[in-house]
Amino acid sequence: MTRILSNQLVVGAQWETLLGLQKELTEIRGLARSRDASHFAVADDGAGTRTVGLFAMDAVVKGDRAPERYALGAVLGTLVDAPNVAFLHPDPDNASATLFITLRDRRPELDLVMPAADVAARLEQWAAEIEGKITIAGVAPLSCGGADVALTLDDIAKQMHADVPHEARLQVVRKPLPARQLKIVALCFAALCLVGGAGWWGWSWYDDMQQAKLAAANRVDPIDAYKQALARAIAAEPFSAGASYARRLQHAIQALPASAGGWRPAAITCNVNVCEIQWRRREGGTFDLLLSQRPNAQIVDLDNATETMTPADTLVPVSKPAPTASAANAAKGLADGEEDIDDGDARVTPVPRTQFLRTAGARLQSLGDYGMDISLSMPQPLVNAPAGVATRSDVPPPIAKGEWKMAGHLAFVDSVAGLMMRAGNMSLRELTIVIDDTKPVFSAQGTYYVH
Repeated sequence: MTRILSNQLVVGAQWETLLGLQKELTEIRGLARSRDASHFAVADDGAGTRTVGLFAMDAVVKGDRAPERYALGAVLGTLVDAPNVAFLHPDPDNASATLFITLRDRRPELDLVMPAADVAARLEQWAAEIEGKITIAGVAPLSCGGADVALTLDDIAKQMHADVPHEARLQVVRKPLPARQLKIVALCFAALCLVGGAGWWGWSWYDDMQQAKLAAANRVDPIDAYKQALARAIAAEPFSAGASYARRLQHAIQALPASAGGWRPAAITCNVNVCEIQWRRREGGTFDLLLSQRPNAQIVDLDNATETMTPADTLVPVSKPAPTASAANAAKGLADGEEDIDDGDARVTPVPRTQFLRTAGARLQSLGDYGMDISLSMPQPLVNAPAGVATRSDVPPPIAKGEWKMAGHLAFVDSVAGLMMRAGNMSLRELTIVIDDTKPVFSAQGTYYVH
């Protein structure tokens, strides 16, 4: 009779050796059906022979979370290192009964709850059938000579979660459906597949027709699609960072003091949005003097500070600042006619490629002759025009963009805004100025747009 002890150990199993002629679960289901068992656990003797314990228990109600239970006969094989073991322990729920479990050749055999008075005779009878030494484990009565291995149920409960194989846990025997029910299920499944297949085919046919109608209604002319893609590409380009922005940036930089409380600007880096100024302390400069003139400066260490400014709000003065160095006088003739142009709020506008090369390209060549480093990459289209429509009259001219760079002495920095104003199709992406004790230099780079 199956019993569930308080520490989730289960006794009272019928142990059968698995022959291995069928799949293990199939053989277990057959044995469980012949013995009216609802649960099982498996023990392995370590030599390849497997034994199944069959238990007759009430089914667990669906939705309940039952605790994990372990077969005591399967657990003993992992805790007692002996081939032939007899486990004796008083029944925790009945003082007049004793748990009597045996292992023969490390395989569970007897799994009983019997009267304590009959234990000695039953043990003697079982020992007569065994060839070899017998190890008595558990809490044996004095009439049986005491236990060779002291082992209580509490000891077993403490060790079974860490040392016991998962197969010793009780599992529900899943009973297969009868043959008649299997035929009914197969017929129902076939009917459902037939109905589902017909429905899927009908829906696919209807969906294909609707998709064809929708595609015909939403067919977009390739020229219209090209125009929309071109408009999106143009909207993503920095057309606002044109000549007007370059002029504001130039005047914001020229308005910086050469010394702010004994600190001088060592480097200036500007992108489309902000400029970052690196201040370096000179002899006599202090934090107090710097912050009194540049309150937005952020101290980095004893000799360095940074400041961020936004040149977008800088107003371009009406009068030009006077040149302050001989290099500026040398650049005056080069930039002549560029500073006097009132750029207003000029934005970047693509121009014909030939026009760009004859104006800005020629100007870059002249700047290069004056010793500046210049670079001009060949333009690539923003969006490739659709194939096969080049002969249509409504195709907009393709717009392409390329990269330009220039670098040189700081005195030539006003040539950047002058060149961009002359061309009208150039944007400024980055401007860097480095001022040291040898030669102040600048570098600028951006994008130009042609069609």
